Amino acid sequence: MSETMTADAGRTAVFDRITRLARNIFGVDIAAVSLIEAQRQHFQSIQGMALTAIPLEDSFCRATWREGRRIVIPDTAVDGEFADHPLVTQTPHLRSYVGLPLKTSEGEAIGTMCVIDRRPRIFSDRELAILEDLAQLAASEFELHGWATLDTLTGAVTRRVFEKHFARMLEVTGGKGLPISIILLDIDHFKSVNDRFGHRAGDEVLTSVVAACRGNLRDHDILGRLGGEEFGVALAGDRVSAAAVAERLRSAIAALQFTFAGQPLQVTGSFGVAALGSGPTAIADAILAADAALYAAKTGGRNRVVTAAAAAAPTIAE
Repeated sequence: MSETMTADAGRTAVFDRITRLARNIFGVDIAAVSLIEAQRQHFQSIQGMALTAIPLEDSFCRATWREGRRIVIPDTAVDGEFADHPLVTQTPHLRSYVGLPLKTSEGEAIGTMCVIDRRPRIFSDRELAILEDLAQLAASEFELHGWATLDTLTGAVTRRVFEKHFARMLEVTGGKGLPISIILLDIDHFKSVNDRFGHRAGDEVLTSVVAACRGNLRDHDILGRLGGEEFGVALAGDRVSAAAVAERLRSAIAALQFTFAGQPLQVTGSFGVAALGSGPTAIADAILAADAALYAAKTGGRNRVVTAAAAAAPTIAE
């Protein structure tokens, strides 16, 4: 077994201990620790149900994530938000919920911990305090091993980390007068993949696209998942060289072949490229320029690379 697989198994075991403790201490039916990214809830450990990931909108934890604080629902059947939820009205008839946000030491929300029961239930202040401690343990474990810096599904860095590394690259490379560029990538018609074949197929497309991109980037190039099916690459080099890299990425993605439900599928990507200027808003300006170029690529027919110089005035891409 590789060192990475061993380390991942060790970290999963830690989360399993936390959820097992929560389930045993409070006598609840379900306990879970999750990371939340791109509006999907990825279960790192769950006791009492067999789930790996679900859309956040289908989860009780959507309220915890939205509010950014502890949410206690003693009886879901009379709750204004969840009384008509399928998990309440149908099997498994979940009736009480406590969810807590997991946050990094910098205060950024990265996921949730929750306990759920099939009976209405009131948790005491002491029990809630214990849950807070368990949630903090889970958050600390994520941060200790860098899970808060990487997108769980694809392994690309998160948007927050991407922006931090981009700023650091500007400090180091830009200070020497060397050019820096950004590439924005959006997978074309990605929603239709999920709609036609389900989220598992969509996840396979995302992971394959990231793997294809990694195979065409240098070790010091930064690849980040900025949200949903949108990715960014920060790299040293001027706009021309960055456009050449983007073209390699476009070709690599177009060469991917998938088969879902017996049907062949090919995906493509649209790219926007921009070079960084100078000044305190250089990064924000470059992202806006690349976004405008990405929009031009999509409206111009998709599966193409457009540089900021050839794009129209900055417009937010759809």
